[in-house]
Amino acid sequence: MPDKQSLPLEHWGLERWPFRGSVGENQFYPTAGHDEALARIEYLVESRRRLGVLVGEAGIGKSLILRVAAKRLTRSGAVAVVVDALGASVREVLWNLACGLKTSPREDADVAWLWRQIADRVAENRMQQVPTVLLVDDAGQAGPDLVTQFARLVRLDTSPSARWTIVLAAEAAQAARWNDTLRSAVDLRIEVAPWTLNDTIGFVQTSLVDAGRFEPVFDEGGLRKLHDLACGIPQDVARLADYSLLAAAGMNVASIDATAVEGAYEEIAWPAAEAAY
Repeated sequence: MPDKQSLPLEHWGLERWPFRGSVGENQFYPTAGHDEALARIEYLVESRRRLGVLVGEAGIGKSLILRVAAKRLTRSGAVAVVVDALGASVREVLWNLACGLKTSPREDADVAWLWRQIADRVAENRMQQVPTVLLVDDAGQAGPDLVTQFARLVRLDTSPSARWTIVLAAEAAQAARWNDTLRSAVDLRIEVAPWTLNDTIGFVQTSLVDAGRFEPVFDEGGLRKLHDLACGIPQDVARLADYSLLAAAGMNVASIDATAVEGAYEEIAWPAAEAAY
């Protein structure tokens, strides 16, 4: 008996499922906005700036941009470490940073020991003319203690020849709540805008082709409705496209129009709306 996913795959003539409800690293779609954000992160590193802030609303692709930036920076010879600040303590962030810098921290290492190891490695990289980059995801979720540590980290290497850069990702309202010390240290604010209609269409069509479908699935109205309902937010575009594909296959239709997309949107949006009451 075929599994639940094989039926829609067969219906649409797909080799694999094109959407996973979110834009994964392997689905990075090079829009002008995301490419500009990556270029600005690379500028921060190349110009030896200390602190950049990647700003955008939830689902805009900040996490993906950080991961792609880390890969590109590593390929260019930098040491790039991505850590997640969501729910993390100061020690957890420093421990993960120390691990990323390959300092082999002890399981019982305290904060002071981790600071010394990180500082020594950053200085060692600088002497070897290797940039060290810390990319912090969900930095807007950091508590006051961790925010204070971010400000300390900015000043970790005070040498004029320092090659130490930090990029913090946050929503604009979250970044506005950081303390004055951290906000005043920002060298560059990098805004990530929602996708344009052409970005959304390009992402959807490219994802379908990569999955083995060469004929259009969404008609023009369906693509426009998909973009409008998702407000150009990449995560929401992927999620709505994913469910529209599944729901339309269940209705055994040959293509997905605006009505089908709207129906899918109402089904996945209803639980969220219900939870608000």
